[in-house]
Amino acid sequence: MPEKILGLDISSKSIKAVQVTAGLRGYEIAGMALIDIDEAGSAEEALKKLFENDVFKNSVCVTSLPAENFSFRTIKLPFKNRKKIDKTIAYELEPLLPYSADDILIDYTVVDQGDHSEIFAAAIPESIVGDLVKYLAGCHVEASIIDIDAVPVVSKITTGGDVGCGLLLDIGYRNTTGVLFKDDSVLHIRHFPFGGANITEALAETAGIEFSEAEKKKRAGDASGAGKQVSAVCRKFFLEVRNTLEFLKMKEELEEKPGGIFLTGGGALYQPLRDEMEGFFSLPVEMVDISAAEDIGMEEEITEGLSPMLLNQALALATREAKKGAGFNFARERFKPKRAYEKFRKDFKWVAALAFIILCVFGIDLYMDYHYSRTRLDELKNEITSVFKETCPEVTRVVDPVQQLKVKIASAQQSSAGMSGSGFGIKILDILKDISSLVPGTTDFLIISFAFDGDTVKIKGETDNFNSVDGIKSELGKSSCFRNVTISSASLIKKGTRVGFDLRMGTK
Repeated sequence: MPEKILGLDISSKSIKAVQVTAGLRGYEIAGMALIDIDEAGSAEEALKKLFENDVFKNSVCVTSLPAENFSFRTIKLPFKNRKKIDKTIAYELEPLLPYSADDILIDYTVVDQGDHSEIFAAAIPESIVGDLVKYLAGCHVEASIIDIDAVPVVSKITTGGDVGCGLLLDIGYRNTTGVLFKDDSVLHIRHFPFGGANITEALAETAGIEFSEAEKKKRAGDASGAGKQVSAVCRKFFLEVRNTLEFLKMKEELEEKPGGIFLTGGGALYQPLRDEMEGFFSLPVEMVDISAAEDIGMEEEITEGLSPMLLNQALALATREAKKGAGFNFARERFKPKRAYEKFRKDFKWVAALAFIILCVFGIDLYMDYHYSRTRLDELKNEITSVFKETCPEVTRVVDPVQQLKVKIASAQQSSAGMSGSGFGIKILDILKDISSLVPGTTDFLIISFAFDGDTVKIKGETDNFNSVDGIKSELGKSSCFRNVTISSASLIKKGTRVGFDLRMGTK
């Protein structure tokens, strides 16, 4: 059954959710939603409203926290072993952070490993993660992964190719998260107090109109009469971004200038902002659309009324790899997912009972197979013993009938081969063959009896006349097997004309 995964993007203004089903061929988007927090009354109420929709229930939940809640540091450690890094990183970071090591959660990514390990670490107070976990628990939801805002989008940008050094700007309502990356490594994360609302306020102030009306003008890309004010607001933000890049170069944490800027978030939909940015940085500016990836499919009606740009973060979370090192994860320590374990523990007795039944059936089948084989073996042994007793009735003690019968057969073979006296090696069949070949077929010769004791062959026979007897004796005398062929007796058979005779001959 395909796995259902919910990507949950919670910002200060709205909650964005994307439900996907994961299969062998990729991901299929099953549902999307965007809920305004102000309209719902609070973030908790917005979450409850979201989970009123059955589409988003009973899923693996992957979510994130805003970058403004984190502290980021780049450090170097003189070893590569991850277990050593895990044990020492808290002590290395504690002097650099405004929190106690006992009150924070830390995760990190390895930027580079040579003679040492270059680590980009993120730290957040436990209380902030605890609040998110509590809000989700109120909706009977448990986060399997808690990442940092915009980082999953970077993972999607860098998937499938070498993109070099780049800068992602996730421009939200009041806040922007900047992620500087190189290939598949995050080099730096920075929060900027700038968003789409800053542009709306500049439009409203310049034009002397309400915020809601200015928001409509901004969404329509209309900056008539307020171009300079909007440009000034944007340039202030751009200067902060540029200063950050220069500072990182000065600290030697950035070796090269970004090759391009990637934009996501609702604030990035304003076209004049993109134009101003491209001119200011003299870099190509590209809009991110994760839904266009080849391994993500969806029906058109699912996105009706929603911009993919607004849902990039939620979709990136839903399709984020779960393996260690794929990003950050603050669903750890006491915030680790427990529901799967509890469910397993609850169902363990049924699994154990089923396993016991299967083992019993397997054991019974194994015993029956052994019992049948044993019974068949006993039957064969009895049959062998019975055949032996019939063949060798003179043997009174039967120990191993097969071996005893082999000995009997060998003894009979030796006896039939003439193993005593001068006839060593001559077999009865050889003698009979010699007699058959030497005596002409036209001769009337009937053997009445035949005896061979190993040295002497005695033949009792009959023929038609005395001349035939002499002829038979003469022919047998030519044999290479016989010597001293003699006629012991020859006489007419009573009440007949035939001649009976006895031949005696020694073997060579």
